[in-house]
Amino acid sequence: MTHSRQLLRCFPILLSILTIMALTGCGAVQHKVTFQDNYSPQAQTKIEVGQVTNETKETFDVNVEQMLTDAFAEELRKEAMLWDGGSATKLVLNSKIVEYTKGNAFKRWLLPGWGSTVLTIQCDLKDGNKLVGSAEARRTVSIGGGYTIGAWKTIFASVAKDVVEDLRSQIPK
Repeated sequence: MTHSRQLLRCFPILLSILTIMALTGCGAVQHKVTFQDNYSPQAQTKIEVGQVTNETKETFDVNVEQMLTDAFAEELRKEAMLWDGGSATKLVLNSKIVEYTKGNAFKRWLLPGWGSTVLTIQCDLKDGNKLVGSAEARRTVSIGGGYTIGAWKTIFASVAKDVVEDLRSQIPK
């Protein structure tokens, strides 16, 4: 069998793999929440969404601070962890957007890695004026096409969900 025939036999398999990757989208996910060694959150502690700042030194055509604020509020609400102004013990979550790239689904479809959507945040958890913990999260959408359209927006909800899930696992119910 000639070399060109072998390549032709592999072509459908490679095409299938690339198609699946293009439709589903891929990227990296990293996140963690850590509390100070001498701090343990009380059961049913609620979280107040504090200040969100853009530390990227870039200006965007969307309000990234409000998008992250809304995403945190929505995810905390889903988990019944959003502080509602009542008397429950609360921590304040102040967040910094340290990296954001809006990306482009068409570019990702053409060449994986090109047109990546990226969001990296760093958060402080405060009990009053005392820093008691921190959170870090990063997501990228670097491969994909059709299903990754709008990743520039949905990445905020994904990062917020990552952080809230980590908080849920460390705060007793």
